[in-house]
Amino acid sequence: MNNIKLQAFCLLVEYKKLAPVAQQLNITKPTVSFHIRSIEDEYGIQLFRTNGGGYRLTAAGEGLYHYAKQIVQLHKEMTHFIEDLLAGHVGSIRLGASGLPAHIFMPELIHQISTAYPAIQISFIVKTAPEIEELVAQHELDFGFIMETKLENPLLVYETIGEDTFVLAFSPKHELASKQSVTKADILQYKILLHTSSSSTNHFIEQWLGPQSSMNKMELDSISTIKKMLTFGTTIAFLSASLIEEELRAGSLVKKDLADRSLTRKIQFIYSNSRLDSTIDTFVKTAIRQLQI
Repeated sequence: MNNIKLQAFCLLVEYKKLAPVAQQLNITKPTVSFHIRSIEDEYGIQLFRTNGGGYRLTAAGEGLYHYAKQIVQLHKEMTHFIEDLLAGHVGSIRLGASGLPAHIFMPELIHQISTAYPAIQISFIVKTAPEIEELVAQHELDFGFIMETKLENPLLVYETIGEDTFVLAFSPKHELASKQSVTKADILQYKILLHTSSSSTNHFIEQWLGPQSSMNKMELDSISTIKKMLTFGTTIAFLSASLIEEELRAGSLVKKDLADRSLTRKIQFIYSNSRLDSTIDTFVKTAIRQLQI
């Protein structure tokens, strides 16, 4: 199938109107309609329902969109690969990471890429580990860096590039600060701050405390907010020690090492198993392996 047809289809799903699709593809609105009808005729299905709010997918359209989006992304990736080869490594690299790997690896890696290939456009996003996995699997990101989720996507390659162990963090004013050792029963007496409901952190903490445990928790979408709230002395949180190094040095927070290997997670470097390495890809893989901790 002509790739322009699939682009028109995917853009119409996004914009829901013909005019912005036509503008994006530099074609006319009748041509966009022709491409949609052509796909419908080819497969004998109806892709959209129309109403005053624009175009809405049918059930068949939803199914086709799942695959069409991947095909369009793969075509873009192929184009980027060819451009990289023909234009002296001019192109783009799309990176994504969950919280801790973003903190540990990304500044140095981005510096190395931009120094070695100053013409390369680098984009970088921070999202939860499951979201990064999905974006890499859909070819919307080239590489990802995540904390393990234990639910590996068969479309991806996972390389372990380090480990991280949770510590229990709280204010030196907190009641737990005076205890020599902290038990799970102690922890469950206090409000626990967690970093978003979809974070892999939550899975590990809930698994460690036990499925029958009644956890008094508050979910927040910002590590900086969690660290600030800890300083008030009424809450606790499971965090990586590397994320609170400054606070530990300043004495605004303290930590308890829980000495439990079940709280140790892998830091993983992920990429598509169908991806053909370009020169830039090889450079990124070499650089990240040298940065292993």
